[in-house]
Amino acid sequence: MPDSGPSLPRWRLAVSASAVLVAASALSGCVPGPSSRAPEGDPIAAARALPNAGGVIKDGARSCGEFVLEQGEDVPEEARDCLVAASVAGEPAELAWSTPTSEGDPIVSFATVGLGRGIQVYTTDAFDRHSRIEDPTSPGAGWSGYACDDPADLFGTGDCDPLVEG
Repeated sequence: MPDSGPSLPRWRLAVSASAVLVAASALSGCVPGPSSRAPEGDPIAAARALPNAGGVIKDGARSCGEFVLEQGEDVPEEARDCLVAASVAGEPAELAWSTPTSEGDPIVSFATVGLGRGIQVYTTDAFDRHSRIEDPTSPGAGWSGYACDDPADLFGTGDCDPLVEG
């Protein structure tokens, strides 16, 4: 009868190692990611209420609408046309919209016309759990912006310059 002594400890070692790997894999899947910072209710109203929004968001004399969009939705064409018409008439107007990240966190944008050059668009990622901002209500909470000559250039694809708030 062959000696099976050394095989048994290797077998136990293999089973133990496998159990440790399975447990480690299970535990690594349990580590929570960052929690959502999405505001309850209207993300556009929440963005307007951010402490640093006063210097970024300009209330237009006319609203071209506020839209909380779902994944894959786009700002309605009528709202875009409203901004262009206001710009051509030299009247101030504003359009606001929120689009979700792939995790569902709102990214909120505000476009204004009639207050200077073409169109100005400001966007905040203050409610995005992956924006690396510790506190979405802090004064430095994630705003970016650009100005474009073409008032129809809502997404900054043409002749646009970044805006820096001071």
